[in-house]
Amino acid sequence: MGTAMKIIQDGSLKVVPGGYAVQARLNWYRSLPLSCVEKVSLALDGAPVDPARIRFGINGHEYRLDELDDLVEEFWFVQDSATLHVLQPGAVAKDETHTLQAEITLRFPYIPVGFGKFLTTPTSCTTTQTAA
Repeated sequence: MGTAMKIIQDGSLKVVPGGYAVQARLNWYRSLPLSCVEKVSLALDGAPVDPARIRFGINGHEYRLDELDDLVEEFWFVQDSATLHVLQPGAVAKDETHTLQAEITLRFPYIPVGFGKFLTTPTSCTTTQTAA
């Protein structure tokens, strides 16, 4: 499993139209194209979130997770947070406290580890936050 870095920003759980959102940080020292995001998974209070309900927001755009693989020219910059918007109305209410578990797996296209294979690293974290 990856490091214990907080990939979900403290205090970022918010109720938004259609569900809730959290801010995710890139666990790498260089910016990466979204095509290098291999996996994004979330669980709310121990219940896995269906990946089809998660939208990845960055640079003023929002994408389904199954769209990330083709996004070679859309970058996640080191200094920027991505918004993970979960389309699950009513799952989180303002002032409720919830535990979020997140895992983001990244592929580093400039670090080969075999023929046609590149370094891939998962990072996971668990955080308990009160929704704003």
